[in-house]
Amino acid sequence: MKAALGKGWKWLLGLLMGLLGFTGCGKLGIFRTEYGCPNADFKLVGDVKDANGKGIEGIRVVFTPHPDVPEEQQKWDSDTLYSDARGHFEKERLKHSWPDEAKGSAVKFEDVDGTAHGTFKTKVLTASELDIKRTRQGDKHWYSGEYTIQADAVLEEEE
Repeated sequence: MKAALGKGWKWLLGLLMGLLGFTGCGKLGIFRTEYGCPNADFKLVGDVKDANGKGIEGIRVVFTPHPDVPEEQQKWDSDTLYSDARGHFEKERLKHSWPDEAKGSAVKFEDVDGTAHGTFKTKVLTASELDIKRTRQGDKHWYSGEYTIQADAVLEEEE
């Protein structure tokens, strides 16, 4: 008798849970629960030139999404690239992935190769000086799509 009563409660509880579960998925309103955070893909491209329009090789280009945080913390979020012989740099996928924070980002250009290709002053481009364009739409949920950040700089020679 006790075993039959136990099975009856399990059956009744299963039926009740099933009914409640199906009513939560009705057409009266589907509420999607998503866990995560907004994200996007970022690509950084640009050219570094001197005052005469000639590309500069060996310039360190550092993209920082949070220039106001201490430098020790920036290294975890920042991406570092180096310009090639034409002064061009490009990185397909940055570590940075928060769409709204791109508005506060910065790109720093530093001459780190000594006198090999000339000596140039450091320059920082803030978000207002960067050209940030959406190049692919997102999925209308957490993924905001793909953005290209164009960062072109003309560096002044050190004297």
